[in-house]
Amino acid sequence: MKTSSCASPFSGRSKGIMFGLLLVIAGLLILFFNFGWIDPAFKMVLFSWPMIFIVAGILNFSRRDSLMPVIFWVVGIFFLVPRIALAFPGSIPGLDADFAHNFWPLLLILLGVYFIWRVFTGRHRQWTHHHKFRADTVTGEGGRIEKRVVFGGSESIFLDPVFNGGALSATFGGIVLDLRRTTLPEGETCLDVEATFGGVELYIPGDWLVETRFQTVLGGVEDKRLVSTPDYARKLILRGDLIFGGCEIR
Repeated sequence: MKTSSCASPFSGRSKGIMFGLLLVIAGLLILFFNFGWIDPAFKMVLFSWPMIFIVAGILNFSRRDSLMPVIFWVVGIFFLVPRIALAFPGSIPGLDADFAHNFWPLLLILLGVYFIWRVFTGRHRQWTHHHKFRADTVTGEGGRIEKRVVFGGSESIFLDPVFNGGALSATFGGIVLDLRRTTLPEGETCLDVEATFGGVELYIPGDWLVETRFQTVLGGVEDKRLVSTPDYARKLILRGDLIFGGCEIR
């Protein structure tokens, strides 16, 4: 009997729309600055490297993990505050030029609290790890896998006999997932892939029928497999957003 793990629509399209809106807003702001319609002092705030964290938080906001985007926003605001004080003297009373230099260890504390919270909430701890392999070998609950990487990397070999899909998210990092030791059920199986300033590398058997449904913004997907005759009764659907990132199939 054919089954499908693709019943729930993927919300990635909204992320692509959001990124497009951000580009439109950035273009309008630059235009307004060029015509002198906005105080030039705002430029050093709006077009600065801390804004990268603000944008990353917006693009990575999801119901699955709402804390990491908040951390991005906190980091961005933390480094934006001194710029605001410099651009508009007296706007933030009591703030000196050494604010970021003196208080940046608070960001380490915040990041540590985040990882402790992740451990005690039990997220992504359903897999069994065996370190005798170069990459972790994982088994997922119900044949599914969920993995999220931020500022890091992950290499995994999936060992469940049947792969029922899941979700991968790489932000400023990379994920490598080997699916060559598992099989697909009959019907459609969906794997949601998000890569923002990062990449996902998938090792997939050459006889799997793979369909890609990605929304890309300065990113891309490439299938480098030596494809053999596929089993048309089984299909793996890769879908999601690739924003300044990519997905490579090997």
